[in-house]
Amino acid sequence: MHDALTRVNAVMFRRLWRGTNETVLAYSETEALAYRVREGDVDLADPFVVDPDVTLWQRGGEFLDVAGELLELPPAPGHSAFGAS
Repeated sequence: MHDALTRVNAVMFRRLWRGTNETVLAYSETEALAYRVREGDVDLADPFVVDPDVTLWQRGGEFLDVAGELLELPPAPGHSAFGAS
């Protein structure tokens, strides 16, 4: 992925999980952004811009730290692995 605003490339990891979109943008091993939004609130056209009004969780920092924190989050309220899809 290319971030036109900062003019740098990033590797994007994304998963849809229990009604949420979870994204990690890795600029380097020491600089990354991770966030969670509801599945319907994701803007696939520009994953670098995250609306704080719809963000359920967001962290910046080292890649392994923010990716690990994201993976350890519990399901968002109202979302369950056993719920109807």
